[in-house]
Amino acid sequence: MMNIVKGSTALVMLVLSTLGSWYEGSELRNKPWEWEYSTFFSRVINGQVTGQADISSLDHFIYAAKFKPLFPILMVVSGILFADVFIFIRR
Repeated sequence: MMNIVKGSTALVMLVLSTLGSWYEGSELRNKPWEWEYSTFFSRVINGQVTGQADISSLDHFIYAAKFKPLFPILMVVSGILFADVFIFIRR
């Protein structure tokens, strides 16, 4: 029973920290001088970033990790905790 509570808490924390990280990373769309350094996935997909429409949602996480790392760190910690609880329950 305790593992279900831990797993549920970790899952909720993972979802909320992912949304927070994505929101904070969306600031990248308003900073064209950062597009060259923080749009790895967009450059792989599109080749060159020339406007806001070319920016991939995955690049929001890169930008958030570089400049506002609280939510990305929470994402990693809660993801590891959720995976740990999930593996423990399966055994």
